[in-house]
Amino acid sequence: MTILLKNFLLVDGTNRPITKVDVLVKNDRIAALGYFPAFKADEVIDGLGAAYLSPGFIDISGNADLYLTLFSNPSQKENLLQGATTVIGGQGGISLAPLLYGSLDLNKFWADTDKINVNWHTMKEFFTSVSDKKFGINFGTLVGHSTIRRAITGDEIRDLTSKELDVFKYILDKALKEGAFGISFNLDFPLTNLVPQKEIKPLLEIVEKRKGLFSINLRGVSDLTVYPKEAKKKFIAAVEEIINFSKETGVKTQINNFLCLKGFLKEYKTALETISENMATADVSFNFHPFELSIIPIFYFLPIWAQRGGFSDILKNLESKEIVDKIKKDLPAFEAEKIKIFNAPAHAYLAGKSLKDFCNNRNLDAKDGLIELMKLTGLRLELTYNNLSTKFFSDAITHDRSIISSSFSGFPQNHPGNSVSEFSAAFPEFLKLIINKKVIPLETAINKITGLPARQLGITDRGVIREGYFADLTTFRDSKIETVIVNGKIVVRNGEFQNNSGGRILKYLQ
Repeated sequence: MTILLKNFLLVDGTNRPITKVDVLVKNDRIAALGYFPAFKADEVIDGLGAAYLSPGFIDISGNADLYLTLFSNPSQKENLLQGATTVIGGQGGISLAPLLYGSLDLNKFWADTDKINVNWHTMKEFFTSVSDKKFGINFGTLVGHSTIRRAITGDEIRDLTSKELDVFKYILDKALKEGAFGISFNLDFPLTNLVPQKEIKPLLEIVEKRKGLFSINLRGVSDLTVYPKEAKKKFIAAVEEIINFSKETGVKTQINNFLCLKGFLKEYKTALETISENMATADVSFNFHPFELSIIPIFYFLPIWAQRGGFSDILKNLESKEIVDKIKKDLPAFEAEKIKIFNAPAHAYLAGKSLKDFCNNRNLDAKDGLIELMKLTGLRLELTYNNLSTKFFSDAITHDRSIISSSFSGFPQNHPGNSVSEFSAAFPEFLKLIINKKVIPLETAINKITGLPARQLGITDRGVIREGYFADLTTFRDSKIETVIVNGKIVVRNGEFQNNSGGRILKYLQ
């Protein structure tokens, strides 16, 4: 099978100037770049001198695995329609492997795990299990720190013993050798927000030895989201903590979902300056999505003290009138009509409703309604919150180490739990922002969603248009995605999904 893409403006993912060139694809690879007026290809796609051709976009922080839509919606049509050809999962401390006991326990807060037949434990077994699946996108994964840690300690909030840490190190090293791209931590998660540095550093030393990526959700972001006054100083300290980890271990570091809240531009600018000042000695980059909307678990609204302990402890506390009265007293001010339900795995009928709708239906005030929603769903619920600042974007986009991601769940558009469609258009929205406002050159923008994430992940044969590389390609005109090719297969043509799966499982080759 040959495909000739001719008369395109080539944005090759390397940050080089845009050129006009033809690209020839043979089977799953890029065969040649040049000018081929006489070549008779099986398929010819003509850019007419006005459309752009770039590498397929790499979403370094996708959530198709977290919500298990990788299995329920394997075509990942919505990801393809936004130009994404590769999605990296295992972010936020939660991954599909390795599983010590074959349980997707943590995923149950985001998805219905009963529908998944888990027949793997190790990373190698996971890759073998899904190797015959017809995924629309390429999928690679990090190792989730919370996934392994919870298997070791359960809901106990305590430090690992030295023996437990040795077990963790062995499991991590094995998963990295078997193809994981690195490790992810969520130091903002109730089960792990008190994890000490003495536990983190030995794990990062293993990741650095394997030349993998360290991805981190910062400590205290939930505090910043809901309790901003208490979190200002913690935020800068959390950024400095990550920079120090990178300096001390040499590990490549990615701050995941590095988003700016309204009213906190000063603190984020300080954080960006701190990252810039330490670039020579700390390999730290960051990713974010280009929207004012954030999606947060409902338990983030609890006062900090009420988030301590395991989820069973939190739910038990919600049954105590005395504790609930104290929680309600300490809850932040919020507008119930501006908070909407995004995803409720066991209560899909709630999706799309505002907190105010829920309260009105039960004749409750906002605080009582929030508590009741937690109890009803067993904390298995996420809310959308319009709390992010677009003023941050221009500073973040121009930063040398910024990467654009989508945080997209992978839900099909008609899914009852998918009340928010913005995240399935993160990359076109980013392109629109660049083309309309010209904040940075287009070639620099494309590098932030292709070549740069590929480099951070250690992917050596994707993310750039070069002879011999895999043919993951995206064409667009203005900000509209027109053609998407995955491993040499046309999966989107003229903006329409072709019901054709070309994705593969990606492993980190050391």
